[in-house]
Amino acid sequence: MASRGRPTGSGNKPLKRLLVDRLSEKYPDFDPVMEMIEGSLQIKSIAESTGELSDYKAAVESFDRVTKYIQPSLKAIEVQTDNALTISVQRKRYDGSQSTNVNDDGDSDTDSA
Repeated sequence: MASRGRPTGSGNKPLKRLLVDRLSEKYPDFDPVMEMIEGSLQIKSIAESTGELSDYKAAVESFDRVTKYIQPSLKAIEVQTDNALTISVQRKRYDGSQSTNVNDDGDSDTDSA
């Protein structure tokens, strides 16, 4: 049986190539990634001059967006083990109040110091 059209999940690569070609014809020196980097650097310089926390957050978000085009992203991997491991964490307070023991299952026991 002959296939009908594109397979499910296939992208629009011919359309992307067409858009890139038309963009390079109309604006030969324009590179969107380089423009994003320059904009991120401008946001960073504004953040350094104002010292505002919101400006620093905008700079970090801007660099995060640019990084996706430069660095490959890591794939999330789920790790499962057959061996059970028990972890016990003891927290001590130095002010003389109660300390807390936390088990790996999230339960906490309260002991007097």
